[in-house]
Amino acid sequence: MGQKIKRENSFDTLLDQSLGKQGHSRLAAGYAKKAASRIWPRRHVRLTLSLTILLVIGLGASVWAWQNGIWFSTAGPNGLRAVLIDGLSVNNPDPSFTDNVTRTLSSVGYTVDYIGPDEFTVDTLANLPSQGYGLVIIRAHTAHSAIITSEPYTSSKYVFAQLAGHVSPATIGTPVEYFAVAAQFISSESHGRFQNSVIVLMGCGDPGDRETFAAAFADKGAGYLIGFDNSVSAQFTDSETSTLVSALAHGNTVKESVSLASSADPVYRGQFGFVVASSILQQRTVNLLSELSLFAIFFIILVFGPLSVFLVPKLLARR
Repeated sequence: MGQKIKRENSFDTLLDQSLGKQGHSRLAAGYAKKAASRIWPRRHVRLTLSLTILLVIGLGASVWAWQNGIWFSTAGPNGLRAVLIDGLSVNNPDPSFTDNVTRTLSSVGYTVDYIGPDEFTVDTLANLPSQGYGLVIIRAHTAHSAIITSEPYTSSKYVFAQLAGHVSPATIGTPVEYFAVAAQFISSESHGRFQNSVIVLMGCGDPGDRETFAAAFADKGAGYLIGFDNSVSAQFTDSETSTLVSALAHGNTVKESVSLASSADPVYRGQFGFVVASSILQQRTVNLLSELSLFAIFFIILVFGPLSVFLVPKLLARR
């Protein structure tokens, strides 16, 4: 009888130990599950936050690059097509220049369109990139990074462009006011894209104007911008542009052609120079990378700076 009671007590003790182990294991599993439920959401939050930041940065960089023309390739011009836009004939006509340029380009296979002062409007410049010209010659007054058309000014036309400051009134030595189109109008409001076209501005300018125009035309796919770095007379610009066009027509590069037409105006000292669109796009890429680097540095400082204030004491305390 005593042995039986002893065995039952031993069995009860064994059973209690087994149940205790099971309960402990269940309790441990419960704690582990709770800990996992706490850890995984935190990991998901960190992962989601990191992906969101990368997505925002990537989208911002893509939009900036799209707006600044970095994604667009510079393909060759659509055939041998050229246009001579002649706004200067309003008060400085030169038929011999027009004939000379047309004959020179036609002799090497170009189809040459002529847009006289009666047709040279704001819409002419708005539609210019979509016309497929490989060579664009603009014989017009330029001033303060704007091209002066021969369309008489009226406050009731191109209202939104005027409010944006992309179109404004200007004079060319006469009481009549004409529409002047700012370089920003070309990049933001013109339609279509040039195909690595060469743009020749025959008007007065300065190095700053040339860079501004080059950036605007590059935004629309032009490959080169050729223009003067100071004031020039009508006779001088016609003479130098004739030399330039002849050099281009005979297969010289833009650099070689500008070198052949690099004389300085004897009175105003204006001289041809050129800007390559690819150099502008490369500089924009460098600027973009610099801005992203600064953004990343500021982000790290703003996020991890305050975080380190809480983490460092904890890490030191563990040691």
